[in-house]
Amino acid sequence: MTLSVPLFHSLPPEDVRVHLNAASPRLVSIDEKEALIRSGVSYGELLTPEQAPSDAQTAAYHGALRRNGPRVGQLLAALSAETLRAYPQPVLVSLARAGTPVGCAMRRLARRWGRDLPHHTLSIIRGEGIDRAALAEVQAAHPHAQLIFVDGWTGKGSIHDTLKGSLPAGVPARLAVLSDPAGVALHAATHDDLLLPHAALNATVCGLLSRSFVTAPGQRHAARREDSLAPHDLSAHYLDALDDLSRPYGPDTPLVSGPRPVQPQAAALAAAARLGVLDPHRVKPGVGEATRVFLRRRPAHLLVRDAAHPDTGHLRELADASGVPVTTHPDLPYLAVATIAGGEP
Repeated sequence: MTLSVPLFHSLPPEDVRVHLNAASPRLVSIDEKEALIRSGVSYGELLTPEQAPSDAQTAAYHGALRRNGPRVGQLLAALSAETLRAYPQPVLVSLARAGTPVGCAMRRLARRWGRDLPHHTLSIIRGEGIDRAALAEVQAAHPHAQLIFVDGWTGKGSIHDTLKGSLPAGVPARLAVLSDPAGVALHAATHDDLLLPHAALNATVCGLLSRSFVTAPGQRHAARREDSLAPHDLSAHYLDALDDLSRPYGPDTPLVSGPRPVQPQAAALAAAARLGVLDPHRVKPGVGEATRVFLRRRPAHLLVRDAAHPDTGHLRELADASGVPVTTHPDLPYLAVATIAGGEP
């Protein structure tokens, strides 16, 4: 039985079925988390309590919605239309959390076009793999469907690799994303590095769900509801905004993602290596992943392609506030790359 109930999350139940257990995680500070990870504890077992969004995060969300919103609406329509064209019985399986609002928006679009596009969301954790128990529930509900794994963006492509390496035999790693600067997704609305509005926030654009974590072998991955953040919840606001932004487009919207980038990860790792960071696990390329570093990890350095680009303004502000050095690298294939201080991922 899934815990897709109003008391567990604030997402509209008609938009998504949530395959996560409600649980109390091991809560640690960022510094404790970094030390435990260095000692060999899995990242998937630890959770840092989320704080209310900062002024910089909130401004970044609203700024990205104004600046990039019209394009995001078109990208959503193109990705949804391509999914409906390419598969006879597609089912969306979004990867919590960054994929969840994307999957909700795609389901709404398909419904507007007269199609029922089922949408489930479940957990995938690097180092742990996809939640096999939750995936089995989805497969049981749709035994003859084509599962499309939905995420918001790619960075190095680690989640794609985790997906490919942890899916059961016979389940293709059909990854669909809005922004694919890593060049790894099967279906990408664009390969541009683009600040999606929900990358600036966490639980407050994803139904108040925390980052997912593991509890026991064989059990579904879990999350907790971040009730203290309820006054800041923008989940409904975001989905309604995506509705409005995608409304001008129909099911004939073409998918024109542009040329697939060639080994952008190598260029990001080389730029980090010039700063003395040789461990690839400590290098997080892409504006979305760099933002996550500042929200959930201990950043060491920020590299940006353009010191004045509006999509990295919040990162420069966060770096300045935390004393993290910022350097400009005009040849970066990504808008931004963040490095993590010391230790393993």
